[in-house]
Amino acid sequence: MYPYENYQIPQVQFDYTPYVQQNQYDPNRQLSQFLQLPQWQQLVGRVNQLERQNERQEREINQLQRRLQRVNQRLRAVENRLQISITPFEGEY
Repeated sequence: MYPYENYQIPQVQFDYTPYVQQNQYDPNRQLSQFLQLPQWQQLVGRVNQLERQNERQEREINQLQRRLQRVNQRLRAVENRLQISITPFEGEY
């Protein structure tokens, strides 16, 4: 057997630096990384463009609905004056 006095503890050097593990699934971190992507400005620009287009279409729809309402009023006036029915059975034009 080997005598215990010849046994030496191995000398290992290491630096102890506390490691703070960052949670890679942290929503705030993910959001900040997403906002730094170059595509972000393109997405924001596209969303703004679509919002403007949507607002423009809504204004056009409202204008067309008002015009249709006026046409229907005129048509009803003509129907009443001539005592005929031009309006289809399903409802107004």
